[in-house]
Amino acid sequence: MATTALPAAIVRAETYYLPPPPPRPGQPPHDWSQVPGAELIYRWAEYRLSRRLPVPTGTVPDHPGLYARIDDGRWLAECDACKSAWIVSVADPRFGCVETTCKRAWVPLLLPDDTDAAEAEALALPRRFWWHEDDPRNPAWEPPSEPDPEEEP
Repeated sequence: MATTALPAAIVRAETYYLPPPPPRPGQPPHDWSQVPGAELIYRWAEYRLSRRLPVPTGTVPDHPGLYARIDDGRWLAECDACKSAWIVSVADPRFGCVETTCKRAWVPLLLPDDTDAAEAEALALPRRFWWHEDDPRNPAWEPPSEPDPEEEP
């Protein structure tokens, strides 16, 4: 038996934002299989949070992008406009915020070149947190320091 309750895989939008059960017994289940990963949050927010928001059609112009990170076993990105964090898709690297005060277009997601390697690295950690090395909010990030002065012999 496992000694930990942590998940065996890192959670992505495709495995978290799932359709509701069938509305009535005997009716077919909802099918979200054709919905792109980044757009699943809009379907999920409609039925779980009662927020019917339009799916963005454009992107925020000249936005540098948001860094995705692994936070407690989930791929997350934090909205830079309202500071809400949502589970994201690494297969569909777009970020959309479903906060009713935000209502922005898509923002590009900045992901590591090898997401599987980042997941493997996070799964090996006891707390399963992983930050992009270029993310300025990375708590392990340290600004470059001045080189130590050379000692004279």
